[in-house]
Amino acid sequence: MQRNPQGPSAKSEPSAADDEEVKGSVRVENRTRRSPVVWLTLFVLIIYSSYAVYQYQFESMPLPLTAEQAGKRGFSEVEALKHVKALTQLGPHPVGSNALNLALQYVLTASEKIKETAHWEVDVQVEVFHSELGANRLVNGLFKGKTLLYSDLNHVVLRILPKFVSEAGDNAILVSSHIDTVLSTEGAGDCSSCVAVMLELARGIAQWAGFRHAVIFLFNTGEEDGLNGAHSFITQHPWNDTVRIAIDLEAMGIGGKSSIFQAGPHPWAIENFAMVAKYPSGQIIAQDLFSSGAIKSATDFQVYQEVAGLSGLDFAYLDKSAVYHTKVSLLFIFPLFFLFVLHQDGSFKVWLKDIICIFYCVLKFDYF
Repeated sequence: MQRNPQGPSAKSEPSAADDEEVKGSVRVENRTRRSPVVWLTLFVLIIYSSYAVYQYQFESMPLPLTAEQAGKRGFSEVEALKHVKALTQLGPHPVGSNALNLALQYVLTASEKIKETAHWEVDVQVEVFHSELGANRLVNGLFKGKTLLYSDLNHVVLRILPKFVSEAGDNAILVSSHIDTVLSTEGAGDCSSCVAVMLELARGIAQWAGFRHAVIFLFNTGEEDGLNGAHSFITQHPWNDTVRIAIDLEAMGIGGKSSIFQAGPHPWAIENFAMVAKYPSGQIIAQDLFSSGAIKSATDFQVYQEVAGLSGLDFAYLDKSAVYHTKVSLLFIFPLFFLFVLHQDGSFKVWLKDIICIFYCVLKFDYF
């Protein structure tokens, strides 16, 4: 039996392979170790980039225009603001109130003025639509499984179409919002601002010439009581079967940039919007949250999708939602005209430039 001269407990000399393994592990450790300064720099860069994207997407707004600066065919935020002030001065105007009758009369008078000053090649039709008894039953959303009965609702309907295109009235864009408010607020955000946008937009479109299709502006009532105004129009009005696309203007806050938070189901509207809009803004997560029922709210767009089977776009602005549907919302809308210019008026212009772009594409060219 041959013995190991160094004994069983003796340590062997480290080999060259062991040295290489140790050096390799040291190099790996050195490569994976990062200085705290590097991590801090990376963190600051991510925060700054996120803030820059947010500012560009939501806070970058164009300056408002006066009537003289906008011209006959342009959109004036200053003129739209006058409509908002006039409507909010009436106080809360829910369905059934005298204040709502005054608000309807104001919108009707403004619509008649648009008709009187329209371009000679443009036909403007204005009417007060009185709804009959109806039953509104929706299969999704806030009012799922409920049957809502309504009657004697009054809406102002304004239709703009070219005089010398015989089939212009057969294909129409529906632009919709509601005049009525909840009991707790004058409705500066929800939705006098939407009504003001529609009135100023209608005034500008009435000065256009050469478009092919009609635009229907629906100033409805009964939205706050269960979307009944939109339901009564889409089921009872004789123009309902001419609508090919619906654009709903809403508010779930009282400021910021107006964004698309619902669209479809057909991608045509959102694709054309993305193609032509100068200031596009939209969030897919907003539609996912809204359709999931996590947000306990509903808009007229649901009626246009479910009942009429229409595709379209649903716009809303969401900033300062903490005071949404409260009396103090008016303070945020009108603290000072300068603040309105900085934080509110721009949203009107972003909203309208986007909508005008898609209107122009639909009206000027034959997409139907």
